[in-house]
Amino acid sequence: MTADVSSKKLPVYFISHAGPNQAVESSPTSDFFAKLGEKWTSFSDPAPSSILVISGHWEGDNGVIRVRTSEKNQLYYDFYGFPDHMYKLQYPSKGSPELASRVLDMLGNAGIPAAAETERGIDHGLWVPFMRILPNPEIPIVQMSLADMRGQPAEKVFEYHVRIGRALRQLRQENVLIVASGTAVHNLRDIGSLMRAGIDVAPYAVPFDALLDKVVLTETEEGREQAAIQELAQSNLLRLAHPSLDHLLPLHVAIGAAGGDQGKALHKRVYLSLSDSAFSFGE
Repeated sequence: MTADVSSKKLPVYFISHAGPNQAVESSPTSDFFAKLGEKWTSFSDPAPSSILVISGHWEGDNGVIRVRTSEKNQLYYDFYGFPDHMYKLQYPSKGSPELASRVLDMLGNAGIPAAAETERGIDHGLWVPFMRILPNPEIPIVQMSLADMRGQPAEKVFEYHVRIGRALRQLRQENVLIVASGTAVHNLRDIGSLMRAGIDVAPYAVPFDALLDKVVLTETEEGREQAAIQELAQSNLLRLAHPSLDHLLPLHVAIGAAGGDQGKALHKRVYLSLSDSAFSFGE
């Protein structure tokens, strides 16, 4: 992929992809996805030539970022216990070996270990929301992983993923739309107990979601990155809202890619022990 750097740049997005049922059931979040797709397809100056998606459902082995380099995007049904028809859904998008190669080069130049992936399909952190966002995908889509850093301090993990986003920032001036797909609050283990107790929203969900708003809306690049790394790591709500960090880390990549561009909250839906909040930078 030949870098065609423009003075104009595309926004960066963080979306909460919600559950696999969003692909077939209507909800406030699936309705938001449809409107988001209308926005993306309206972009003209510049228009996206390809899309890079960072999914919270994929962590590269041994801290190595994996990047799909395939021409076609076969689906990976990485969920369990759903009706049979969910495992027959299709999303016929295409990949971009050119963009994947560019991403690998950029990460390598930044000293971030990265490798090509040709076997693993795109997971539901991508294809479930994108079935709503771009139901007829014509723009090539490349998925990349997070870094597997389990067992390391949250602050170190957050800083590293902000660094990954910084390494990819220039893609925004090369007509690439960067989309981080995770979940703003993601505690699946508490859902059953909350439902049995008749509790609509976990006590930690709203305040942690509000903390994410504070981070995203911080005006300066330095202040936002510091808040994303230090404030979130030090929050006593962090491990309640995210028993594992995988669904929060895409936000850190988005913040790194955003630079000093203004953040904005696009969508809010907090329920049980989940939040479907979505944010943009540089719209």
